[in-house]
Amino acid sequence: MEPLEEHLPYAIRQFDTSILVPLRVFGIDISITDVTLAKAITATLIVAYMLFALRQRSLIPGRLQASVEALYLFVASTVTRLTGEEGRSSIPFLFTVFCFVLFGTLLGLMPFKETFMSHLATALALSFLVFTYIHVVAFRRRGLGFFSAFLPANVPLFVYPILIPVEIISYLFRPITLGFRIFANIFAGHVMVKLFADFCVMLIEAIGPAGIAASVAPLVVMTMLFGFEIGIVCIQSYIFLLISTMYLRDALKEH
Repeated sequence: MEPLEEHLPYAIRQFDTSILVPLRVFGIDISITDVTLAKAITATLIVAYMLFALRQRSLIPGRLQASVEALYLFVASTVTRLTGEEGRSSIPFLFTVFCFVLFGTLLGLMPFKETFMSHLATALALSFLVFTYIHVVAFRRRGLGFFSAFLPANVPLFVYPILIPVEIISYLFRPITLGFRIFANIFAGHVMVKLFADFCVMLIEAIGPAGIAASVAPLVVMTMLFGFEIGIVCIQSYIFLLISTMYLRDALKEH
């Protein structure tokens, strides 16, 4: 009897994780999967792109150098606009995260590469990494004064026992909502694109040569959705950067 997974459309099976190199250390599974490989490929391509584009920097930049500079200035202007000069030291980190999310998800639209941001564990891990970094910066800058964020001004003292737990709980949910936001959008977009691709294949398998003509309409829709998905990826990557920067601003500002 064939496994149930083999009867599922590729739109669902595309999120399966395959183990490439089984590996356990002290009983902990650290196997290399196709998702791990996708992350490594993304990081390698980003580094290669940056090094190649900036190998011969000049005052009159070529197209590659101009593209890198424009991307960096876009991130830098977003961070400084929201955080002021206090957040300038965090630009390299946020730029790295933004490029990793953007390029990794765009490359994941190709049929031969895994989209790691469509996996909830990856999205949450990246969100908690950003959240941890923000608080390391905030504690280095403000010390224990950071906790004043949970004590809003002009609030009666008798309200604090109720307000402080609510503030802390809502604050701790920030990385979860950040991760779920980008995961849900990327996941839904990939399912929609691949569903129409599955529909084309099913038509051809069901009615033979006539299915080729019948699959033109879903193929056109899939192409339109693919272009739309590229826009969604760019927007969601920017939103991830924007919200991360807003969290950094909230952690750095005085209350």
